[in-house]
Amino acid sequence: MNFSIHSRILVSAFIILILFLGLTGLVLDKAFRNNAENAQRENLRTHIYTLLATAELGSNNQLILPEEITEPRLNIVDSTLHARVVTPKGMLVWQSKSMLNTHIDFPAKIKIGEFHFSHVANEQQSYTLLSFSTLWVTEQGEQNYIFQVAENKKTLNKQTAAFRQNLWGWLAGMGVLLLLVQAFILRWGLKPLRHVADGLLKVEQGKTQRLSGEYPKEITPLTNNLNQLLDSSQQQLTRYRDALGNMAHSLKTPIAVLRGIIDSTSIEQKNTASEQLDTINNIVDYQLQRAATAGRQQLAEAILLRPVAEKIINTLNKVHKDKQVDTQLDIIDSLKIKIDEGDLFELLGNLLENAFKWCDRKVCFSANALNNHTQLTIEDDGPGIDKQERDRILLRGQRADQNIPGHGLGMAMVSDMLLLYEGKMQITESPLGGTRIIIQL
Repeated sequence: MNFSIHSRILVSAFIILILFLGLTGLVLDKAFRNNAENAQRENLRTHIYTLLATAELGSNNQLILPEEITEPRLNIVDSTLHARVVTPKGMLVWQSKSMLNTHIDFPAKIKIGEFHFSHVANEQQSYTLLSFSTLWVTEQGEQNYIFQVAENKKTLNKQTAAFRQNLWGWLAGMGVLLLLVQAFILRWGLKPLRHVADGLLKVEQGKTQRLSGEYPKEITPLTNNLNQLLDSSQQQLTRYRDALGNMAHSLKTPIAVLRGIIDSTSIEQKNTASEQLDTINNIVDYQLQRAATAGRQQLAEAILLRPVAEKIINTLNKVHKDKQVDTQLDIIDSLKIKIDEGDLFELLGNLLENAFKWCDRKVCFSANALNNHTQLTIEDDGPGIDKQERDRILLRGQRADQNIPGHGLGMAMVSDMLLLYEGKMQITESPLGGTRIIIQL
């Protein structure tokens, strides 16, 4: 089952909240029960002290307590509080009026001077008991009396039940309130993601071409990458359309020429036809390469520059082995560049091929990281590029015509690729005597 992020977080919060409130309720219930029992024990201890304070020896050296005790419950029959005084042999010395119709099994043996708490229960009632054994000095010697107090747990149980009802009621109410607050917070917190989903739906429906609006910093990289992918797809589509349009336009003239000489058999016209076919082939190659250029991709993985450069240089050394070109490569092994690998081969291949083609003996290629860019420098010791040609190549969107000698389709591909990757190119004279081309990507 595929749950939404909102549902997953809300269900997780609900489970955690139930566990937390449940454990909290159990702890508070246990704490209240313990405090109530401790309070009951202290009250029983106080009643023992009260009985001791009111007890006195009579003229016959027997212990005497008043019929009426200051605690009202001891004077009411069948109340929840009971008290009596007995001897160690179980002989009753005194009992409160509340015990007239009540029988409680008090413990028989109690150590002198110690408070002894115990519990007893019958079929109908349960009690908390406290016994205290004392010695009284009389003319006949020491007399042992045991003071005993019992309190019905009915009151304690009622208090505990009322507390539990209030406790769980409040916890349940707080739980519902917290869930509502959590649902509101989640809805508010996940609103940017719903905005992204709505934006992508509009893109899918063709109502817009990219995501718009401001997003939190946590998902800004995501939206930027999505916009980059959308822009890249749009640019790719535009390049294919432009390439097909340019190709159709460029092929009109050569095809017209071929149609005019198709029936001719002269050598001159055959040569013209061959030139036109070469022109068509160059136009097709150029436009297809231009359309296939990947362009800047935000999510593209950075690749190592030196291995690509070494492969291209090794290939060019074989092609131009008669020149025995002295190649100097100054690139650290760990330097990476964020560009499509195929585009990198195309870019360096065109630049280095021109350098090998026009150099006398030496070609230098260096690269280094510069702020957030990578700077590539290619130099040769050849005749260089004319100033007029240099300026024309540097014009954005301008391509060198394939019929111009020297730097034709290769430099046009480089210019178009730099335009797609938002790169820069600078052409100057090299200290070696030829051309220095500086690329920033």
